[in-house]
Amino acid sequence: MIFNGHTGWRLSLAAVLTVASLHAADVSVSAELSRPDITAGTMAELQLKVTGAQTADVPKEIDVEGLQIRLTGQSTQVQMVNFKVSSSVVYSYIVMPLRTGDFTIPAIGVQADGRRFVTSALPFSVRAGSAASSAASAPVPQPMLPQMPPGMRPRQAPRPEPQVPSANRLAFGEIHCAKKSIYVGEMVPVEIQFFFDAHYPVQVRGKVDFGGEGVLAERFPDPKESHEERDGVTYNVLTFHTLLSAVKPGSVDLAPAKLDSQMQIPGGAPPGFDDPVFQQLLGGQSPFTQSRDLAVKTAPLHLDIMPLPKEKRPDSFGGAVGQFDIDAVVANPHPAPGDPATLLIKIGGKGNFKAMGPPVLTNAEGWRTYPPTDKFDSSDELSYTGVKSFDYTLIAQQDRQLSPGAEFSYFDPVAQQYVTLTTKPLPLVSTPGSTAVPPPSGGVAPASAQGSPLPKQSTGPVKEGDPLGEITLRSWTTPVQRPEFLIASLAMIVATVALAGILYLRDLQARGGSDRSRRRRRIATLWSVINADTSDAISVYDAAVEYAGMMDVPESARDAVTGPLREQRDKLKYGTGGSFPLPPAERESLLATLRGLSPGKTGGSIS
Repeated sequence: MIFNGHTGWRLSLAAVLTVASLHAADVSVSAELSRPDITAGTMAELQLKVTGAQTADVPKEIDVEGLQIRLTGQSTQVQMVNFKVSSSVVYSYIVMPLRTGDFTIPAIGVQADGRRFVTSALPFSVRAGSAASSAASAPVPQPMLPQMPPGMRPRQAPRPEPQVPSANRLAFGEIHCAKKSIYVGEMVPVEIQFFFDAHYPVQVRGKVDFGGEGVLAERFPDPKESHEERDGVTYNVLTFHTLLSAVKPGSVDLAPAKLDSQMQIPGGAPPGFDDPVFQQLLGGQSPFTQSRDLAVKTAPLHLDIMPLPKEKRPDSFGGAVGQFDIDAVVANPHPAPGDPATLLIKIGGKGNFKAMGPPVLTNAEGWRTYPPTDKFDSSDELSYTGVKSFDYTLIAQQDRQLSPGAEFSYFDPVAQQYVTLTTKPLPLVSTPGSTAVPPPSGGVAPASAQGSPLPKQSTGPVKEGDPLGEITLRSWTTPVQRPEFLIASLAMIVATVALAGILYLRDLQARGGSDRSRRRRRIATLWSVINADTSDAISVYDAAVEYAGMMDVPESARDAVTGPLREQRDKLKYGTGGSFPLPPAERESLLATLRGLSPGKTGGSIS
């Protein structure tokens, strides 16, 4: 990130070395005067610019009666626009008037790349100045210097050091925090600004260093750039925004926020460039710069962290700190027997959404519930305000006519007290499905029933040392080779496969069928909500946003539809009219928009 200020002339060694590798471009030659009208006793600058040629043959002096024009130096400029690189050589002439009057600087001939180019003639005027100016321009008697021996030069006076502003005026920082006393878990917006003198180029290095033990700072989005004047100085301003939150009570002193940068400030002229005529031509300002590393800091920030009160803390409190409201809707109020229903609970407002726990379900007798999935829609870049949705999956264990209710508690740092929000049970007709598995029938016939001969039993007692009847070394086989082992192994494999199938079917039933079938049912349910005349406006737009998000269309087309729908839904939710049915004309327009996402298909279709 670089700010360009008034840098004067800059001689870049890297640019000079790069010119040798640039591709040849069209050659052009132009001449320009710094001031076409001056007063007697002052000087002007004539720049002869050659673009597209690495070398050029230019005149050392330009003959004009009444003027003295001579070459004082040259510089190289390299420019890249849209990855196209061009180089220019600028030859500088100083124009010194010898008398007043109107003059014409003739066309200047330049030999470049084997071709001759001619510039346009330039008008030039020298006006008589005031007496003070004449006096100021009169020659000042110089003191007599002692005669130096041949071969010796007089000692050159030391060059004056360039004027460099103090570091406090070059750059500084400021921090703004709306509250100095906050609660544990409370999110507080903080603004950090860094000011850089607009007269000098600056390059920012790294990121903002800010934070402390026990205090968390959210990541910084891209800063806002602006300009501001302070005490007559124009500054380029970088403004960063973040959110602070504390994890434990106590008194905290945060170190200053710091941003490392490098600024180009005036530097001393190298030998050969300290000629008085050269300095007068530049208005007394040095064209040479030097780099200075700056660590720009703000003032430290003191915070008093207060613990959340333990008195009157609700059982349903899950760590939410801020200001919120609650709303609930049943996505499919008439699921098929055994199919799951979805209860959608939305928490909107401002606060610590990331640390927020889910609402607690009430009146949930006869329902099997599962932990909810959540989704957060932020309305600002810091995720400080927005709406967080919790989707609860419900499966009826008994015949039910109403959904469970919900309870959500949070701590309001403005009112300094806990607040509990509730939702009433909503109409939801659901019946349990048949999950009984018939017991396996039949049995395994004994070996005798299958025709296998039973081994003969010995009738007499066996004495120690006597061989067992019907068993010899020849009749013995390994267990793997015996038919009993093979039958048992096959039965185990069949039982394992059957058990896996049963578990899969039960899991599929608990989840409401396959992903495709659940998606089809969900889309059909949403479409029925959108078409229902009794649905309120907020429910219709909630269903429309979810319906559009489930359509199999390109993401750009889907975002073009869901964005306006979500915006209209939030206007109704936090405005007025959201609890009334949607007007027929608006409903038809909404249906037409949704049909456009799936051409040739009606509600509930999946491409």
